[in-house]
Amino acid sequence: MRRALGVVSGLAMGAMALGLLVGPMSTVEAAGPDAGPAGADAGAAPMSPYLIKAGQGTVLPPSVDDAEAFCALVLGCADISMYPPAPDFGGCVNALMNQLTGPDALTQSLAIRECGLRATSCKGLRACALKGADPGICKDVAMDGKDSVGKCDLDARAVQCWRGKVLGVRNCGLANEICVAKGGKAECALMGACPDSIKDKPDWTCAGSRMVKCDGGKFLSVDCSILNLNCVLDPKGVAACAASSGKACTSKDITCAAGDVATGCVAGKQVTVACADQGMKCADPKKPATDSTVGVCEMPPGDKTCDSKTFKSTCKGSGVEYCSHGSTRVFQCKTIGATKCVMDKATGPRCTA
Repeated sequence: MRRALGVVSGLAMGAMALGLLVGPMSTVEAAGPDAGPAGADAGAAPMSPYLIKAGQGTVLPPSVDDAEAFCALVLGCADISMYPPAPDFGGCVNALMNQLTGPDALTQSLAIRECGLRATSCKGLRACALKGADPGICKDVAMDGKDSVGKCDLDARAVQCWRGKVLGVRNCGLANEICVAKGGKAECALMGACPDSIKDKPDWTCAGSRMVKCDGGKFLSVDCSILNLNCVLDPKGVAACAASSGKACTSKDITCAAGDVATGCVAGKQVTVACADQGMKCADPKKPATDSTVGVCEMPPGDKTCDSKTFKSTCKGSGVEYCSHGSTRVFQCKTIGATKCVMDKATGPRCTA
């Protein structure tokens, strides 16, 4: 999937402290139909190609274009409630591509896939990530320590706060759930008491498309259908979100089919990674990973090769020049409406207005 480019206005840029850049990562549920302004910002259908593929048991890797735009936005936009997987542009792009190009990406942060990879402006990314929550809800909350603190807002959103900012939002109301805050955590739960059938079970189990669990009198719930998945029990009886249509499997070993499809196993269900959809091929699992390895796929060589261990990212005109999986690339800051590239002492080049 290639990014649709466009000029956007009102780009709010600001330097973010290094401590925030490397803050705790949070897996939050998909934006879904309540994405609102961000969906319009990306010009996308209510259900993205990532979710459509997920329902078929297939992981669609992100394009480098989309990963670059996400990293440019999250490194440059002030007060965005998501954090990059690395504090520098090149590290962010490479880590994001690796994380989302494997079988386990089926259930990884859809906030990134549904918001980050589709937004074209700070405004759109911020609106999608907040899911309608008040950006000031976390003011003066969790200012000290390593742990985030959960809060519930009046519209059944479970908000995780860290150092006075919104770290992640889960919209419980989207799945007909309520938000329950206890012991510093905000979680989504179903109304009413826990049923006797699961009251004494310590682990998650399935109830239709939901993973459910009793915890201190709370009827906790995770609706897998929001991820376009179903609740399944793996071979050990552990509940997880997976594509119910997938073939049964036990080994997590990666195999290659037809050279361009990687196959693995998640929660006892076969998952394929569509390497070819992004111009890649399946990485031979019998060979060690190289600079061109992207998760379980292999990136074709570019026109200008580079060594990611020694290459120093820099500004090139109004773009960011960096090393991506063995090839030199230049991301043009105008892609997100920025006008120039500036060098930051701590994190290297970034786009700004």
